[in-house]
Amino acid sequence: MATNSVLTGESRYKIRVLDRAIRVLSLLSDGRPRTQIEISEGIGLSSSTTFRILVTLSMYNYVKRDEVSGQYQLALACLELARAYQDSNDLRRVALPELESLRDETKETVHLAILDKMEIVYLEKLSGLYAIGIMTSRVGGRAPAYCTGIGKVLLAYQNLETVREYFQKNGLSKFTEATITNLDELICELDLVRQQGYAFDNGEHEQEVRCIAAPIFNFRGDAEAALSISGPDARMDPLDANREMIEKAKWTAMNISRQLGYQPK
Repeated sequence: MATNSVLTGESRYKIRVLDRAIRVLSLLSDGRPRTQIEISEGIGLSSSTTFRILVTLSMYNYVKRDEVSGQYQLALACLELARAYQDSNDLRRVALPELESLRDETKETVHLAILDKMEIVYLEKLSGLYAIGIMTSRVGGRAPAYCTGIGKVLLAYQNLETVREYFQKNGLSKFTEATITNLDELICELDLVRQQGYAFDNGEHEQEVRCIAAPIFNFRGDAEAALSISGPDARMDPLDANREMIEKAKWTAMNISRQLGYQPK
């Protein structure tokens, strides 16, 4: 993950028009179509500049415009890039068979995610036997790390002072009644997560969703990613009594870790 100091130091090399085009694509990456005016306002550029960027991106099939609504959204070239990334990602390739087995055993939805700028990014989502319409996660999507099981696992293996400094500056927004909004409480929970080797999401991001998450380590011993088993509260509660599912999550995560070269001490 690039730090702010690195980004600041390299800003003199930034190509302005490319930066603006990437900002357009990043804005549209949430999947919500927008008009040219909405995109212009969203990235803080003039309408004429935004139009030229959109025309260029359309020529290369990175965005497309709906002729009826006039709204823009990501196009096929973005999907092709995403597929190329997935195919070349060693972590996902190693993890996928294990994730499929975990999904088949538990019948619940299984995720694979990494940490980026104190948010999680989903690399994989395997839907369980029973569809869960209330779950909004999607491959390529982001979610706050501090209120998701998979995110808390990854935060627990970061420098906790760095974590504290970040959230002191950025705050802890409340998504549900269960969301941890007290920073000291969050740090204490992250310390516990690291000790026990797994984390819970007790409806902290989405009220009716429960998760059990475990870390995946690389050959250096870093928590490179994490996996989670997710389902509705009616099937998953109480999480702390669900020992079999906790052990399945930990075992699968460790099995993936070993295949990535991790050697437990």
